[in-house]
Amino acid sequence: MIVYRFAMRRTAVAVLVVGGLSCVAVGQTVQNGTTTPADMARAIAHAIDANALKAPGAAIVFESAAAHDNVVELKYRANDAAAFARLKGNLDKIRIDKASYYCNAARIAVLKQGVVVHEVIASADNADRLDFTFDTSSCERLPRPTPADAKTLAAFAVTAAKAENDTAGQPSTAAFRLSSASALDGVVEERFTVQDPSGGANTRANSGKIAGVLKGYYCSKYHDQIARGLVFHQSFVLPDNSPVFDLKIGNADC
Repeated sequence: MIVYRFAMRRTAVAVLVVGGLSCVAVGQTVQNGTTTPADMARAIAHAIDANALKAPGAAIVFESAAAHDNVVELKYRANDAAAFARLKGNLDKIRIDKASYYCNAARIAVLKQGVVVHEVIASADNADRLDFTFDTSSCERLPRPTPADAKTLAAFAVTAAKAENDTAGQPSTAAFRLSSASALDGVVEERFTVQDPSGGANTRANSGKIAGVLKGYYCSKYHDQIARGLVFHQSFVLPDNSPVFDLKIGNADC
């Protein structure tokens, strides 16, 4: 619940986060000696379905993962009509962002072995749906970003830090909130405070899932900049500044 109280304010995250969980499944299939695309698809779907956080109250919620031959089908539901409309109005960008996520060096292995990912986002009343399919041809069609020079990266960091700080003062009931963001060369340094002083252990225990959500969100919101070299370094602390965990988000994560 920690993650999705945060994610409800950041509705884009739900359409990307499961891609991060597929890395867990990739590792499991290798360890188990799984070799055929159909076997890999089943293992990945099972791992995603078992590990994905489900929060019925979120604007966009993950519902299920299933395998059909070599296809991993991921189903989401948009409980928020405005969120669904925003997704539908930005299909091209979302398709590129999601393809970039699946085609990242850390995730493309399963696509190269014949696995196909099919995502479906249904409206709350099932009257409409968005479909996305990703395979190796999706990767071949992606634009190739040019690495940014130091001056450009520094400018990216300043702009991103300002955008993040603009949200820092907003009221929030999330388990943790952004306290500050600053730019250092091509890195955005962010500090998040766990609002409940007794919540450090719970946040630490869920750090892997929190990291997956945040990577999905930042890789979507700042995709072009991260692809060209921008890095986010995030520190999570308790109200007394005791450290909880750190997270780094860069091109390898997107």
